[in-house]
Amino acid sequence: MSRRRASGAAPRRRTFRPSRWALLLLVFVGLAVAADLMLPAGPFPPDERRVVLVQRGQPLTQVAAELKRVGLIKSTISFNVLARVMRLDRHIQAGQYSFRLGTTVPELLRLFARGMTGLNLVTIPEGLTLTEISLLLSNHLGVPVASFDSLAHDRQFLDSLEVKAPSLEGYLAPDSYEFLPGTSPEVAFRTMVHRTQDVLLRAAAGRDSLPLGLSLYQVLTLASIVEAEAQMADERPRIARVYLNRLEKGMRLQADPTVGYALGRGPRTRLYLRELTVASPFNTYMHEGLPPGPICNPGQASIVAVLNATPEDRSLFFVARGNGRHLFSETYSQHLANISAVRTIVPPAPAESLVAALDTTRAKTDAKDAAKGKAEGSAKASPKPGSQAGKRKTKTPR
Repeated sequence: MSRRRASGAAPRRRTFRPSRWALLLLVFVGLAVAADLMLPAGPFPPDERRVVLVQRGQPLTQVAAELKRVGLIKSTISFNVLARVMRLDRHIQAGQYSFRLGTTVPELLRLFARGMTGLNLVTIPEGLTLTEISLLLSNHLGVPVASFDSLAHDRQFLDSLEVKAPSLEGYLAPDSYEFLPGTSPEVAFRTMVHRTQDVLLRAAAGRDSLPLGLSLYQVLTLASIVEAEAQMADERPRIARVYLNRLEKGMRLQADPTVGYALGRGPRTRLYLRELTVASPFNTYMHEGLPPGPICNPGQASIVAVLNATPEDRSLFFVARGNGRHLFSETYSQHLANISAVRTIVPPAPAESLVAALDTTRAKTDAKDAAKGKAEGSAKASPKPGSQAGKRKTKTPR
């Protein structure tokens, strides 16, 4: 018998102090956080990859939510906290990333901060049509072009984007995109449409009304014509003003690019006299007002040019000089003088005799109309405001 039991003393119970509970809890939390950060897909994740698209300016919380949705991380809190600790929360690069399941959170953050390489970029130039963009994306992403064509006209998809037009023509923002091969047409189109919608809303913000009471869709339509006509950035607002002036006066736009689009050859195609009477609602030689929709996908500069067209400019005509610039005029007589001046510098090519004849015919017609007291530049006889001479080397300046 022990001395303690002999003395009749009660056995002393071991106490567990609160500090020890706190330490144990801290260790448990630390292990859980470490597991979330270092084993986000579990100890034995499948050999699979997940694709994540990060938009420009997208908040870190949304990026974390998407990572959790696709199974790349377990806890958005751990991800957000570590991003701030590593000081990478403000350095997440936009792009489309493909991650292997099981990639640690620190590595995810480093890859996001590093961004994508130029090899993963697809650039959409200004002024391409829906058909041209679909082909470009198809070649870059390795997805059948038919998938893009059908989706661009799918009513349910258009409604999900709040696009009331019959197709995505005009809504595919020209820009450089970080799309990986295999990206679905839905992801690509949705990203591009959202960018155009953002440009339209930002450009129109703070205005009581739009020029001539146009809708945003009509602004996009006019911007597409400006995009197809203009070569020099400083001329875009003035070209936009010419078309706005003609709309205000009830004159036909008579824009070559709309005829090219009506012919199915694109807005920058070479035209002949016989083609100006093609039966199409897009032919602004035959129909008054704007065409029913955009004829290409304009860039931000052309959209801004329509909303900020050169003020107090009453020009109704412009003629290409052959060097990418145009001569503008307020009256038809001035316009004819400009045509004559341009042809003196750049004589008409023989192959363009029909196009040259068009201006001669118009001049005679307008002279007769003026003698009869008709208003100069009437809708029926008014000459075209401009041409694509600067954009097509083979076409005679008009």
